[in-house]
Amino acid sequence: MRLVPRSLVGRTVLVLIVGLSASHLLSMAIYSGDRFEALTMAGGRNMASRIASVTHMIGEVPAQWRERIAAGLDEPTFRVSLSRESAVADDGDPTPDERRVAAFIAQQSSGATAQIRVKLSDAGRTGGSRAGMWMDHMAHMTPGAYAGGQAFAASVQLGEGSWLNFTGPIPPGDSLWSSPAVLSWALMAIAIILLSVWVVRRLTAPLRQFASAAERLGRDVNAPPLPESGPEEVRQAALAFNEMQGRLRRMIENRTHVLGAISHDLRTPITLLRLRAEMLPEGEDRERMLGTLDEMEAMIAATLAFARDDAWQEEVRVADLAALIASVCDDMTDIGADVALDDPGKLPIHCRPVSLRRAVLNVIDNAIKYGQRARVAIERHDRSLEIVVDDDGPGIPEAMQAEVFAPFVRVEQSRSRDTGGVGLGLSVVQSVVDAHGGEVTLANRPVGGLQVRIRLPL
Repeated sequence: MRLVPRSLVGRTVLVLIVGLSASHLLSMAIYSGDRFEALTMAGGRNMASRIASVTHMIGEVPAQWRERIAAGLDEPTFRVSLSRESAVADDGDPTPDERRVAAFIAQQSSGATAQIRVKLSDAGRTGGSRAGMWMDHMAHMTPGAYAGGQAFAASVQLGEGSWLNFTGPIPPGDSLWSSPAVLSWALMAIAIILLSVWVVRRLTAPLRQFASAAERLGRDVNAPPLPESGPEEVRQAALAFNEMQGRLRRMIENRTHVLGAISHDLRTPITLLRLRAEMLPEGEDRERMLGTLDEMEAMIAATLAFARDDAWQEEVRVADLAALIASVCDDMTDIGADVALDDPGKLPIHCRPVSLRRAVLNVIDNAIKYGQRARVAIERHDRSLEIVVDDDGPGIPEAMQAEVFAPFVRVEQSRSRDTGGVGLGLSVVQSVVDAHGGEVTLANRPVGGLQVRIRLPL
C-alpha cells in the first residue's frame, strides 16, 4: 500500500491535512486544558459560595434547629451534615487553592465561623484521611456523582464548637474527543481538502499544459504554441517553450532546404553524365554507368523524401487501422508476395493514414525481401494498438538492432545493394512512429526470423 500519493495535488493535500490537523489537535488540547481549569475554578467558587451561604444561615439560627436544617439542605451532589468533629483532618499545610477557598468562605459567611478546613482532591484519590473516607462514603451513596474531575470537602467550625461538614463533586469540563470537537476537526479537514484540491489544481494546471505541449511537440513540431498567460513564472516558461519549438521548427526547415538544394545541385551533373553515357556506344561499360546513375538518382530522391518527413506535415484524422493494413497486404499479395493477415475487425485510431501506410509497407516489404514471407497481426491493449510483423529471414544481430534505425545503416550480410534501397526504410518507419507518439522494436524470434512491433497509443 502506497502511503505517499504520486500526484502533486495529493502530496500537497496530505501535507496540509497532517500539519493543520496536528496544529488543530494541539490547540484543542491546550484549549481543553484551560477550559477544564476554568470550569474547575468556577465550580469551586460556586461550591464555596453555597457553603458560605449555608454556614451563614445555620450560624444565625438557634443551636437546636441546626441539625434539622442541615439534614434538610443535604442533597446527593451537595452533602451537608453537622458533627462534633471535623470531617477534614488537619494533615498539613493546605494548598494555595485550598487557602483561597477557605478565605472566600470566611469572607462570605460574615464572621460566623471560627475555623475552616478545605480539601480539594481527585475523585476517589483521598484515601488515608477522614475526608477521603467520608467522600468515599458519599460516593457510595450516590453512584456516579464523583466520576471524573475533582471532589470538594470542607468543614466549618461554628461558634459553639460544632462542625458543619460539606462534600461534593466539582463538575469536569468536556473531553477533548467530545462530539463537537470531532465535528470541528472533520469540518476543518473537509474544508482543507476541498480548498487545497481547488487551489493546487489551478496552480498545477500550467504543469499539465507543459506536459501536454511536450507530448504534442514530440508528435508534431508544428503544433500550436502554448498560451503565454498566467503568473509571471508561467509566462516566462511558456515563452521559453515556444521559442524552443520555433528553433526546432526552423532547424528542421533549414535541414530540408539544405538537402533540397544539394539534391537539386546533384541532379544537374547527374543529368549531364547521363546524356554523355547515352552517347557512348552500346556495351557493358555504358550499361554499368547508366545503372550507377540510376542508383544515385534513387538515393537522392529517397534522401530528399526522408528529409521532407511528410509524417510531420500530414493532418491527423480517424482511420480504421485494420482496413489500412489490409489494403497494404492486398497490394503486396497482388504482386505475388506471400503475406498473411490476422484480421481483428474494425480498429479506429487517430493517425496520419498516408504516413502510417508508408511505414507499414516498408516493414512488410523488408519482411518479404529478407524473410521470404510476412505474417501480420494487430493486437489490441488497454491504451495502445500493436502491429506485429513476423518473417522467416535470418534476423538482425542484437548488437545492430538499435543501429539499423539510423539513416543509411545497412546489415551487410543480408541487406546488400542487390536487393535495392539505400538504408532509409527503417529510418522512415522510426520517424513515422515517433510522429504518432509510438514505439517500434525489433526482436529475433526463437524459431528463426525477425519480429517487428509497432506500438501506437490510443
